[in-house]
Amino acid sequence: MIASGRSPRSIQKVIDLFGGAMIPDAVICCNGALNYNPRTKTISVPQFMPLDQARQMVQTLRTQIRAFKTPRDVVPQKSLLNLDQYLLQDQDQSQNGVHGQQTIQGRPGFACEVIYFLNPYTPSTLQPPSDWTPQYAQDTSFVCDKVWESERKHSIYYDYTAIESMEEFIQSLAGRGGIVKLMALDRNRTAAALYESLPNPLVHHHHHHHHSTGPVAVAVAIGQEQEQTRPALTLTYSGPYFLEISASGVNKGLGLAAYCTLHSIPHEEVVAFGDLLNDAEMLQWAGLGLCMGNGHEDMKRLADRVIGTNAEDGVAREVESWFA
Repeated sequence: MIASGRSPRSIQKVIDLFGGAMIPDAVICCNGALNYNPRTKTISVPQFMPLDQARQMVQTLRTQIRAFKTPRDVVPQKSLLNLDQYLLQDQDQSQNGVHGQQTIQGRPGFACEVIYFLNPYTPSTLQPPSDWTPQYAQDTSFVCDKVWESERKHSIYYDYTAIESMEEFIQSLAGRGGIVKLMALDRNRTAAALYESLPNPLVHHHHHHHHSTGPVAVAVAIGQEQEQTRPALTLTYSGPYFLEISASGVNKGLGLAAYCTLHSIPHEEVVAFGDLLNDAEMLQWAGLGLCMGNGHEDMKRLADRVIGTNAEDGVAREVESWFA
C-alpha cells in the first residue's frame, strides 16, 4: 500500500500510472489523517482537527511569520515579485547584523485539505447533534489563500478554491466540513528555515529514540491555562516548501496501525519504506522500518536499516531480495 502526505485525488493519479496492474485496497493519505480506498473511491477514518485549534494555529503562525525579517538577497528570485508593502528598510543595527540593509517582512500563505459533509448541519454550537452521522464527500478539496496561490500555483494541477482569509474560511466550515491537513509557508524562506525559527513555547520537539534533532511532532501551546486540557496539533514538513499540520497524534503510523488492526495483521509482519520526517512513526511502528539511501539523516538513524536510493531502485531491489 501507499502512505503519503498527499490527498486521495493526488494519489489516484499515481495509481492510474500503473494502468490497473496495481490497485491497493487502501492508501494512507494526508500524513495519516485519512485512509482512501482506490477500488471503491471512498474515504474512511478521517481525523479532523478542531476548527478553533486550526484557526488559532493560522493566527499564531501568521504573527510569527510576519514578524520575521529576511535579508532581501537571500529571498528566492521568484518570490521578489510584487513586494510592495513587504519591503522594509531595517533601522535596527542588531537585526541581521548590517545597518540599513533591505529586509523583507515575512509573507505567510496558507492552504488546507477539506472534507465536506454531504449532510451538513446547522451548528448551534461547534459540536454536531448527537444523532448526526457524517457522510463524507468522496475526496478532499483544496482551499488556499492568495499568497499561497501566487507562490505555488505552478504546482497545482487540480481544481482549487482561492480565498481571501484562511481564518474566516475556517470559521465558515462549522457544520459543513472538516480540515484534515493545514499547510503554511513563508514566501521568503524554506519550510526548514521557517520551522527552526518558531519559538518555544509554540513548538517543542518530541524526540524519538536514536535522538532526533529534526522535527517530528510539535505541540502548540494555546494559553498556559489551556495547555493541559487541549490536545496539541501535530506539525511537520516533508519537503522544502511548506509546513504540514494535522490533528493531535495524526501520523502515517496511526493510519498504518488502523489498517492493520482492521485486517488482523500484526505489526511484526509489516515492512515500511520511508525517507522524510513525516515517515518517522510509520518506520517505528512497522516490524521492519527501512529508510531510502537518499532519505533524511534523522530517518536513517531511526530506521532498522538504510537501503538504496530511489534512483538505484532501492525499494524494488529490497523486495526482490526477499524472493531471490
